[in-house]
Amino acid sequence: MYHRNMKTVTASEFKRNAVHLLRQVRDTGESIQITNKGKPVGRLCPAESVPKKRVFGASRGLATIAGDIVGPIVDPADFDGMTS
Repeated sequence: MYHRNMKTVTASEFKRNAVHLLRQVRDTGESIQITNKGKPVGRLCPAESVPKKRVFGASRGLATIAGDIVGPIVDPADFDGMTS
């Protein structure tokens, strides 16, 4: 697809100015078409925004609580009569 208003640079110009062109695309959000011998060979486009992965609460809904989580794990009666 050809865009009339899209900036066009040659492959050699892209090679010389890659860092500058990357920053330009990042800052303006506009794509740049790259040509080789007058024919389009690529397009430099802004990256899509990727949401950051959630750290806290990432496991929410993956586990369930079964039983009493506050009480003792074993029955206290099992320790009657034991001495240290």
